[in-house]
Amino acid sequence: MESKTRTLNTIEFPPARGRGVVVGLSGGPDSAVLALLAKNYYGKVLALYVDHQQDYSNIMEEAAENICKQYSIELKKYKIDVSSKNSSETEMRERRYEIFNKEVLKQGNILLLAHHSDDSVETFFINLLRGTRVKGLASIPKERGGVFRPLIGVHKKEILEYANSLNIPYKQDPSNDNEYILRNWIRKTLIPSFEKKSSGNVSETILGVSEEIGYMVKNFHSNERYCKYFNGYAEVPLALVTGEDYESRNLLIVFLEKVKKNGVEKRNIINLISVIKTGKEKVIFDNWVASVSTGLLILINQDQWPDKLKLDINSEKTYWNNFLFKKEKEILFFNTWNFVADKEKIVGDIYIRQLRPADIIVTDYGDKKVSELFRSKGVSKSLRHVWPIFSDDEKVIWVPGVRTSRLVYVNENSRNLIKLSSKLNKRS
Repeated sequence: MESKTRTLNTIEFPPARGRGVVVGLSGGPDSAVLALLAKNYYGKVLALYVDHQQDYSNIMEEAAENICKQYSIELKKYKIDVSSKNSSETEMRERRYEIFNKEVLKQGNILLLAHHSDDSVETFFINLLRGTRVKGLASIPKERGGVFRPLIGVHKKEILEYANSLNIPYKQDPSNDNEYILRNWIRKTLIPSFEKKSSGNVSETILGVSEEIGYMVKNFHSNERYCKYFNGYAEVPLALVTGEDYESRNLLIVFLEKVKKNGVEKRNIINLISVIKTGKEKVIFDNWVASVSTGLLILINQDQWPDKLKLDINSEKTYWNNFLFKKEKEILFFNTWNFVADKEKIVGDIYIRQLRPADIIVTDYGDKKVSELFRSKGVSKSLRHVWPIFSDDEKVIWVPGVRTSRLVYVNENSRNLIKLSSKLNKRS
């Protein structure tokens, strides 16, 4: 197989184009070499060190300081809050990327990280052992959203040789010897075992496969545009994610990855397919519940939705998560998504709130339980719980998309009207 690696002499840096260049500096050899090469290329860079508040943090911080002092690189240091001194790699990575996003990317700068080809191989095995599907086996991207990894094709061995030849004052992270950490066990035990049994270069083979998978996944999902996401809400057409073929299963993984972000597990996909086939709701991870509703597979986290808010009738726009309500001068089309009511028939203030078990709305055919109306329209339980319910101080007056209470209907004597339109805002 063709080699997928490159050397330090052939790495490429992205053009700055007026943006600041920030290097994530841990104090280890990889980021130290990247910082030096970036300084030589751009002339000026900023190094950013993140203190994870672990037992070894003071050692690595001192190394970062010495590196920056030796090469006249400006250094900024940040501390992150973690649950303990034995925090997981996942938790520390999440906190670290929060800093990167806030202090670098949102400021319009570019971020350079020192991942190399050995990291790609280790990540392949980590995701494989955690039960990922195809997309999780793709190589670490060289560039994504302002984050660049110039060393991604370079072997660790060459980086160490370069650092040692220049006497760069780096330190090795003491936690790298701890094989209770999965990545370290893969690096120190699993990969060497494969190398002994293989007639070829296992790392080169995996790098090639990872790149091919990455290309395939990138060009595979034309249907991804039908996936919609919002705070506490995600949807995809049911017909596209039956789970019965390769394409639909992988679109399902892409859909869930956008919501979960940190590693889709095999059990997550199994549970989603169970929801699709049975129509029964299930918790997929944390507080995210999957359900089937009106031809859609829906994921909802009720904790990310509001519980209740008072409607300002003078406001032009009101948001209920991904629902938008607009004050209108005229309503041209009368349907359940538009609300026209006699203000004189509204008691007190108007509130938007979540569904209550005893909610009743008065219709032309008598009193109806709101939950029953939802059920008749095929709205899933989890979606019912977050759907906006309009009420005054005494009663339910409007359920958008479902029904308006006849108690607030306008007639020939109505003079003071409230007019609202509603729609679902969904971003892809």
